[in-house]
Amino acid sequence: MTGPRTIADPQEYWDRYYAEQFHFGLGTEDILAALMQVPPVSTWMDVGCGSESMLWAIGLRAQRLVAVDADPQRLAILREFTCAAHPRGMHRTALALCGRSNPEDFPVRCRSLAAIVVADCLTGRPPSDPSLPPAGFELVTQFGLLGLCRDAEHFTDSFTAAHQLLEPGGWAAGANWVAHDPGQRVELTEQLYRVAAAHAAIDLLLIHQVRITADPDFTAVWTYVGRKHRDGHRRSRHVTDGDTHDATAAG
Repeated sequence: MTGPRTIADPQEYWDRYYAEQFHFGLGTEDILAALMQVPPVSTWMDVGCGSESMLWAIGLRAQRLVAVDADPQRLAILREFTCAAHPRGMHRTALALCGRSNPEDFPVRCRSLAAIVVADCLTGRPPSDPSLPPAGFELVTQFGLLGLCRDAEHFTDSFTAAHQLLEPGGWAAGANWVAHDPGQRVELTEQLYRVAAAHAAIDLLLIHQVRITADPDFTAVWTYVGRKHRDGHRRSRHVTDGDTHDATAAG
């Protein structure tokens, strides 16, 4: 992967954050609440998905998921978990938080995984694979991927490349965590997101930072929801920490 490494290897990360206990106060509940604002979609691509797509699928309503990641081991964990379709305690709490009370809710989400693609999503180029629809996706997400970028230019290039496969009018959503020891990771700010979104022709409808106090490795998480322009100009209502603003700008 063309960025800093994650804080743990695939199995350790999966067992630490996505096992039986739902850890409140890490921002997960805030991310799920933001994802529930996205309307139902037919096609969804989760870039840099790791092993965790099924958690975020609980907040979303998507018929067909293409999961993309550079690490085959993380993808293998994801495939094995979705084939079993048995939620861990973490997922059962998420289902309750999102009001998904039907017993078939989680198996339906697991069956939405239509393809897995091995690709590095931090190269500044969009993923390329025959399973990717030429018309693009109605929804593109990333969770944790862009927080691994080296600097602002790398972040903007990677954000833009990921959303080249987002169709006009499509939805973008995701979250990135702020490491306690950032090392070579980019400094995440609202301005950075707004610049990258402008380059990707995306209106940010929500951009919000949540403070984390219960994890020694992370201090905050940034969550966003946006929509790709249908033309060369945009007019949007930005929601930032509860304040709403109108904005008009050239795309």
